[in-house]
Amino acid sequence: MTSHQKRKESHFSGKLKGGSVPSKKRINRSIITLRGDGSEEPYVIKNLNRDTLRQKGIVVRGSSAWIDAYKTPNGGLGVPFIDKLGRFTGHLVYKWSCDPRALIATVSATIIKRLLEHCRRHNKNFVVKKHRQSLIRAATYYAFSKNSYFWDRILFFSRNLEKSGRLIHRLSLFFSSKWDDNKRFVYSHANFQAKWLLLRARRPRDKSQFFSSGKGRPIVPMVLPDLRNISNTIRDLAYAMSMI
Repeated sequence: MTSHQKRKESHFSGKLKGGSVPSKKRINRSIITLRGDGSEEPYVIKNLNRDTLRQKGIVVRGSSAWIDAYKTPNGGLGVPFIDKLGRFTGHLVYKWSCDPRALIATVSATIIKRLLEHCRRHNKNFVVKKHRQSLIRAATYYAFSKNSYFWDRILFFSRNLEKSGRLIHRLSLFFSSKWDDNKRFVYSHANFQAKWLLLRARRPRDKSQFFSSGKGRPIVPMVLPDLRNISNTIRDLAYAMSMI
């Protein structure tokens, strides 16, 4: 047997054992990659300033004025990495010393943007606008719950909004109705804020307008949730979002 044949046999046997001959020892570490082949540099989680305005990979919503709650001290919340389909990936992309309300608004806005982009790839623009409010509610629910089954159904329905658009609203209503009053209260405020920012209302954001009709008549609920309970709910939601 010649030396050339020996080299070919050695290379072939390496493929049978491992699929390829490893050139370097692999190191198992949690990284975020673009192509998924491990060729990129390891991602290092960056720290954000409290007053940051724009960052790659997220839609920053640093305001906490969209709902009344007590300020909750924190040592830095993790900002989850959301992929192009709006899904939680189990990785963190930033550490942010922010108000929990800012994290909730940022994560929700990021998922909403990803979902609308996904819908525009598969539907005409006027169809997406028609179902935009239902899409906002669905994205906000997923941000609050991390319910993978729910999100898989939303992504499937959103590929054909003309046929399945109404099912998105029904599914969001079905799942969110199982929450308690405090969580539904925060959920409704988050939806209202996201819709207001998306539609670019003419007048500035005013929380007093939340319980009012289009004609300016106030719609005051019978019993408002306790501020302490709302603050606890917001804190729990923010810490749940920041966990891997």
